[in-house]
Amino acid sequence: MNRGRSLILCFSLCIILSISFSHHIFRGESAENAISLNQSGWKNLENEDYNQALYNFLASIRLNPSYVDSRLGAGKAYLSLGVYDRALDMFTSVLKFDNQSVDALTGVGMILAETGRFSDSISYFEKALAIKESSLEAHYGLAYSYYKMDKKLWAKRRLNTILKINPYHFESLLLLADIKTEEGRLKEARELVEKAIDAKGQSPVGFARYGRILFKNYILENDENSLTEAREYYAKSLSIKPDYFIANFEMGLIELYDLENKIYEATISGSTIDVVNQSTAALNYLKKAEGTLKNPALLYAQAVAYEFIGDKNQSAENLLKLYKANPSDSIVRSKLEDFLVLKEFKSAHPTRVMLSGENIALADKSLRESLHNKVIYYLRRALLLNPINKEVRERLINYYSILDYNAIMIDEIKNLLRQYPEIKYQEMLNIEIMKRRDRLDYREGYTLEDIQRDVPVVLVMNFDTNGKILNHFDAGKTLARNITFALHQNGRMKAINIKDREEIASILKTNGDNLAKSIKKIKEYSEANNQKIDYILFGDIAEVEDYIKLNCKLLDLQRDFIIAEFSESTKGKEAVAEISLSVATRLYDIIPYSGHAIKIKEKGIIVNLGLFDGIKNGSQLIYFRTTTSRKTKDLQRYIELLTVKESDTFICYAEPDNPDLMNELDTSSVIYPLKNRRAKKIE
Repeated sequence: MNRGRSLILCFSLCIILSISFSHHIFRGESAENAISLNQSGWKNLENEDYNQALYNFLASIRLNPSYVDSRLGAGKAYLSLGVYDRALDMFTSVLKFDNQSVDALTGVGMILAETGRFSDSISYFEKALAIKESSLEAHYGLAYSYYKMDKKLWAKRRLNTILKINPYHFESLLLLADIKTEEGRLKEARELVEKAIDAKGQSPVGFARYGRILFKNYILENDENSLTEAREYYAKSLSIKPDYFIANFEMGLIELYDLENKIYEATISGSTIDVVNQSTAALNYLKKAEGTLKNPALLYAQAVAYEFIGDKNQSAENLLKLYKANPSDSIVRSKLEDFLVLKEFKSAHPTRVMLSGENIALADKSLRESLHNKVIYYLRRALLLNPINKEVRERLINYYSILDYNAIMIDEIKNLLRQYPEIKYQEMLNIEIMKRRDRLDYREGYTLEDIQRDVPVVLVMNFDTNGKILNHFDAGKTLARNITFALHQNGRMKAINIKDREEIASILKTNGDNLAKSIKKIKEYSEANNQKIDYILFGDIAEVEDYIKLNCKLLDLQRDFIIAEFSESTKGKEAVAEISLSVATRLYDIIPYSGHAIKIKEKGIIVNLGLFDGIKNGSQLIYFRTTTSRKTKDLQRYIELLTVKESDTFICYAEPDNPDLMNELDTSSVIYPLKNRRAKKIE
């Protein structure tokens, strides 16, 4: 028995020792594999095979979690794939091991530059240079930040400094080529790219970047030769590496841009094209670009391709995936909202209901911050997505009541009663109709008919990319739709509604010579459909992560003259709403508007301008009176003032300061608001 126990113990000890020995051997192999995987990762990273590089680095980290070099490589791979949050995690973990790591500091700086946090990115690059002044990557990071900030002169100075030290610095040559392309100096850009290719050799990277320069020139100049050449260089890149992400992705974008241009030309000429075949070709390239990680710009472009093909369900699915992955992306959210409404998904669709609820939450947040203009915007968005939400309509009714927009409030109560024929809403309507009897519009008989409005009509065009390849392919169109929506919140003007805007301008372009062709097409539409259009808003867009900038121009369509130019920019998860409301407010202040006398009373006139247009009790209106000089017999024009005595939603009653003016006024008399301008301080 004892001998048996001894045998068992000996056998057990042998097993323990063999396990322990195997464990040590395994640990040694693991360390060796981690090193090998790390080396493979850096090799793949150099060849811009980012997905494979990432696989190698992550496998190395699993085997050796404290392998700093692999964490650094993984951060660079994530950065190249546009997965900024994970890249930041990796670079931050490197800095915990070594807070003097120039590569990690530079990596964080590049992430901040890519996400629009330029001041922070510059501080990280400066930290890196304080540690190692000769770091060309940190110098390049500063140049790239300046370029993103549209400070191209500063960027060029920094790039020229780098190229003096290393005339073949690959990224610097290509960034300088980008700048030359945007300046219209394509010949110089070509020379720089060719020099970069010489430095890199016959690699897919150099050919793809040459293709990008030509692609950008095509976007800027609509040059078909550049498009043909761009395709050739991307094809060379893919012939070396068929699964190369950048070449496949940007070839997909080229097909989409070319398709948009062909649709535009067909719209101008009245011809037809095969949309499905080319959008399918674009989708095929975009599918080839898929890797282990889904790049947000890639998913967005795929959603656009599915939209062109006509597969609205797959397009909506892509957009929803994107939004769930990054709920702070206001362009994706706005695109998804517009898509669900314009493609007529049912109002009870789960995504429409979800997004409606999120807009209600944003309205609540804005209410806590006393931003009432935003509250109304979000409530209107919530109602657009879910028209049967009675709580939202009730809240809007309360707002219209506070603003004293009585006519709009009663219309909303009627809408509510049609959807929910309940006694409380009928009683609400009865009470408001009884109270309305004391108001101006009821006394003057304007409650049962639409009041003719003379306010100018505005059409918002798609914003141009100005040669930039955006992360959101059709961001310019999404912003145009949202500005159109925001304009309906204000008086003084009338915006073409969103569905009509899609019919008129969804595919029209305003860059270069296209502007004149688009204006001609708009005027033809206006005449054929008896649709007055007085002004068009157009311009260009720049967007980096959650940062949006719009450069806007307002054109008087009747005189073909630009009356205003301005820029608006903002950032954050509410960027689209904020910039749309800002642009709408600018137009509210800029666009000249007028009304006319719709009824002549004994001491005054009824004018078709009211509270919705900012005309309140005590506001002053003007009438331009024309007389003949007794001495010179020349026509003289001077101003007569009228003071508003009572104002309602869309009309007001005004009396002239000079009672004799009543002898001249009639229902054809044009009335203008008096603008009170502040005196400018003389410096």
